[in-house]
Amino acid sequence: MNNSIPYFPLDVHLDDKIELIEAEFGLKGFAVVVKLFQKIYGGQGYYCEWTKDVSLLFSKQTGLGYNDVSEIVSAAVRRGIFDKTLFDKYSILTSRGVQKRYFEAVSRRKKVEVKREYLLFNVDQIYKNVCILGEDVNISRENASILKQSKGKKSKVEKRTEEDSNTAMVLEKIIDVYEKNIAPVTPIIYEGLNNWCKCISGEIIEWAIGEAVRNNKGNYKYIDAILKNHHNAGHKTMSEVTDSNRAFKSQSEFEFNDDKNLSYDDLEKMMMNSM
Repeated sequence: MNNSIPYFPLDVHLDDKIELIEAEFGLKGFAVVVKLFQKIYGGQGYYCEWTKDVSLLFSKQTGLGYNDVSEIVSAAVRRGIFDKTLFDKYSILTSRGVQKRYFEAVSRRKKVEVKREYLLFNVDQIYKNVCILGEDVNISRENASILKQSKGKKSKVEKRTEEDSNTAMVLEKIIDVYEKNIAPVTPIIYEGLNNWCKCISGEIIEWAIGEAVRNNKGNYKYIDAILKNHHNAGHKTMSEVTDSNRAFKSQSEFEFNDDKNLSYDDLEKMMMNSM
């Protein structure tokens, strides 16, 4: 099956990762990254293999030395343009952004076959035309849709599928917010955010990420602690979180005026303990 696409979008304003590659290697660094995108989208569509033989052929085709290309690719992986985990494990080049753009581009195709182990998010829960190799994903969906159901009611299978799809879309948005404000999402952080999306609203998760940034605590542990405190307190909506924080602020201001020796760290501990 031909998974390639004939063209791909290239932003006018590139992100810092690609600009750093250009700053380090000049225009040839930029050219190599774009040529790699062409190789991915024009081949398998959502990834490309990167072995020594592939690198040698790529170097010959681009007219650059093998060492130059290898150095640029290593820097692109190090800077997060391509996913390091999948590169180290499977010797492939891909990224969440590459896959997101690709599956959006082929969303109208009847069927797209992909490998589960190469994916960086649950695409089959968002795009119904995706078929995971070795799994009867589309068949199960078709069977679910023809189940006998009462008039005006969805079957349990359809409801569960819809819920999973909504969770996946919320997770994608959360990951975008996290990567834009904190750092690239690692597999462990991905799993953590995925679990939170199943038990607390996406709005609260986005707010917790914003709190970490505002308090110069740009790490997942801080965000996880905020979410645990609100979850344990039974806060399910953003209004409940806001009310809780407003009540704490009034209390902390009173205690601060009562004890002038209270430090910022003390206030922060009080806040975390009270949520």
